[in-house]
Amino acid sequence: MYMHGQIRQEAGPVVLHAPARAKVMLGAVLAVTLLATGACTKARSSVEPAGPASSGPASSIAASSPSTAGSGSSSPSASNSSGIDPLTGRPSSTAAAATRPALAVKIDNVAGAWPQAGLNQADIVFEVPVEGGLTRLLAVFHSTDVPLIGPVRSARPVDPDLLQLFGNTYFAFSGGSKSDLAPTNAAKFLTPMWWDTTPSLFMTRKDHAVPHQVFASSATLYAGGESRRPLKTPPSAVFSYSATAPAGAAAASSITARYPSATAGWTWSGGRYLRTQNGNPDMLMDGGQVAADNVVVLSVSVQSTAARDTHGSVVPLPVVIGSGTAWVFRNGVMEKGIWSRPAKNSPMKLLTSSGQVIALAPGRTWVEVLPNSTQPVVK
Repeated sequence: MYMHGQIRQEAGPVVLHAPARAKVMLGAVLAVTLLATGACTKARSSVEPAGPASSGPASSIAASSPSTAGSGSSSPSASNSSGIDPLTGRPSSTAAAATRPALAVKIDNVAGAWPQAGLNQADIVFEVPVEGGLTRLLAVFHSTDVPLIGPVRSARPVDPDLLQLFGNTYFAFSGGSKSDLAPTNAAKFLTPMWWDTTPSLFMTRKDHAVPHQVFASSATLYAGGESRRPLKTPPSAVFSYSATAPAGAAAASSITARYPSATAGWTWSGGRYLRTQNGNPDMLMDGGQVAADNVVVLSVSVQSTAARDTHGSVVPLPVVIGSGTAWVFRNGVMEKGIWSRPAKNSPMKLLTSSGQVIALAPGRTWVEVLPNSTQPVVK
């Protein structure tokens, strides 16, 4: 079996404790009333793994013809009547996408979490730095349904700052400390769902050890989100798309983004970018390699927060409001410019040095949120 290069393991999620009897009663009620309307509660103590392992290959995102989409907006789109998904610039592969919001899932990205599931069906994936110099993924789904996503892990303070770009969003994660969850709890545009308090929305697998055993499906998570807050509008577009590659752009066949304790690599393979993790092919549970149509690298400053993990490491906050250098890769070429987002409720724009919008290729996008202490290596 393929194994990633080993790196230091991150500690499991820090969660708040609650009486065991209350936790069991809550789990029993939620198991019966999964689709009933109800408000989410604050994170409680972790639920022990339960239920048999489940599996199933994740379906591939449907190929679609190129088209264009408008520039980003921080408010929900009015409709998706054109059939073009706002997060890919391609036709949606499911009719349900016209009347549903984005679904975001926090996914682990350390030794023990690999192989992962569902990343090649996500429309946009953000890789963000977390404690210990490692990274965690924020995968956003909308255009297609996904039978298996994970491993699901805990939220971080940066999540609401990124998810506000999509408008009203369903957000699934496994838990988090009080400090980690405070921004998510305060974000009125998010409908949070976490495994610690609603385990019936998730599944556990025996082929991944604790704390990497929690997985989910988009169908169950959408049902859980709709029962809490019915939403009928698709997400805002985050990027602009064009089927035509930029004229005169520099050729770029490989990108390396080095975080303090993790390295993400991308290689243009004549139609898509293939990902490596710490120098090894990044393989998924269905046997496919992680791939994307676009790779965007955002150079950001990183602040310390008051949050700590169980080892006492500081939880960092990547700053995704403001501006910085951006590298945009599509069709084997690169455009270097800036990312600009003046406020939390503003869209994020990718611009050339002359102020022109940089358009992505229609398709799936991976965003490397890279600390500005380093720059990507491009060849």
